[in-house]
Amino acid sequence: MDKVLRASKAGFPCLRNLFYSVNSPDMGITSPKTQRIFNVGTYLEPMVVEWLRADGWEVTYNPGSQEAEIEVAVPVEGGLIAGHPDCIISNEDMDSVLVDIKTMNDRAFTQWKREGSLKSKPQYVEQLHVYAAGCINKGILINQQKLGIVGVNKNNSDWHIDFFDFDFAKIADIQAKAQAIFAMSEPPEECSPMESWCCSYCEFAHMCELKGKNKPAPKPTIDTSLPLSMVETGNDAIVHALKDLVFARELAGQAKTMEADAKQVLIAEAKAKGIDTLKGGGLSCTITERKSSRFDSAGFRQAHPTLAAQFTTEGTTTYFTLKEEF
Repeated sequence: MDKVLRASKAGFPCLRNLFYSVNSPDMGITSPKTQRIFNVGTYLEPMVVEWLRADGWEVTYNPGSQEAEIEVAVPVEGGLIAGHPDCIISNEDMDSVLVDIKTMNDRAFTQWKREGSLKSKPQYVEQLHVYAAGCINKGILINQQKLGIVGVNKNNSDWHIDFFDFDFAKIADIQAKAQAIFAMSEPPEECSPMESWCCSYCEFAHMCELKGKNKPAPKPTIDTSLPLSMVETGNDAIVHALKDLVFARELAGQAKTMEADAKQVLIAEAKAKGIDTLKGGGLSCTITERKSSRFDSAGFRQAHPTLAAQFTTEGTTTYFTLKEEF
């Protein structure tokens, strides 16, 4: 029987994940939290379709149209890539544009809207190209110049459509990757470092950790200064919590960088225009400079060690030190 790679997986950057998706789809384990995230996107899709229609778009191949639940496929030696496209939208300016609906958190939505799908969400671009090739194979009329991602901010219900060029060369690259996956009898041993979300949302992470030849199972590092009575290295809750902690720190780092970059742009624009308030996109930012003073605690301790010790109180702080174990 031919192997099948789902279109939603075609753009996933980890080849090991794709191998398991094709050869062991029933072995995947999705955490309840991740499943809820996926479910939110599924449940919001019909509402987004109504938003599109209210905005003047004609929407076909989606719930509410007679062509709902159309499956398309792209044949590849050894199998095929298959999936269900979300919808095709048309208005007086653009005709028959195949789009995919994606829900994102505020950080991801802001980055995607600023950078575009090609840069920030290449996995979505590949998925949509599979749908496009499948529609052409099936004889479904689509715009063969433009595709689009309809993104929805789950935090505030903002939404945006990012259009990009339909690239036939990309379809050939996707087919070549799928063909290579279909031909493998073992998962690939080498993988480039993955972004944290790849492992956090990977339903085969448990298999990769236990059986992956290029990444042995992690060995626990125990800080004996902590009053731990037991360390459950095989506990799924611990594994997910550790990965969530890493992901949270990465998000925090990205947020700080984004905020610093945005502030630099705003400060430069304000100084160049000689103003203190900038407005745009329904937002207003006032930049105010204030002088401040702070107590030099280090200098005080050095100059008056006895007095500093007298007014120093002790407390306990818990630190989480993370590192990868190989």
